[in-house]
Amino acid sequence: MELSLQNLNKAAVNNGVIIGILSAILGIVIFYTAPALFGSMGFGIGNMVFLLLVYIYFTLDLRKKIGGYWNFRQALKGIFLMAFVAGLIVAVFNFIFYKFIEPGAFATISGHVEEGLRSTFENMGMDEDAADQTVAKQIEQMRSQFDPTIKDFFTNLGIAIVVEFVLSLIFAAIFKKEAPIFAPSENDEA
Repeated sequence: MELSLQNLNKAAVNNGVIIGILSAILGIVIFYTAPALFGSMGFGIGNMVFLLLVYIYFTLDLRKKIGGYWNFRQALKGIFLMAFVAGLIVAVFNFIFYKFIEPGAFATISGHVEEGLRSTFENMGMDEDAADQTVAKQIEQMRSQFDPTIKDFFTNLGIAIVVEFVLSLIFAAIFKKEAPIFAPSENDEA
């Protein structure tokens, strides 16, 4: 397939929709089957590694769909568009899910997170007063994710866009692949 911005945009949007839906489904499954995992640092790290691998897979898939070659600018555009679409789907889904479908989710999740944080800080030997303050700050920061207002939604979306762009810059630098200048001709191969 010949590289074109139209093919790149379409493939990036499709991959972004797949990633967004996959992330949303993963969130629902974890919330209903094992909400205590939200309080586990190991789960948080594992989830980030899993999503990183998903993005790597779909970035390579995107490059393959447009012909196998792209320069830095094309890679950045495609990867950022893919990440933006995925992030937008997850943000809208989370807002609707936690605000209207499961409005009590914050209480459930914050209890698990508080328990997990206290256990972690205890194992680290942190002072109880310092641990209480740190846990209270973390729980309050979580409120914007699991009990969002409209302002929280747009704030979270803005932060997500900045993070997605920075990660897209890194991915574009890693996964760019310029077409060879001197491609072998059919006569040379015979």
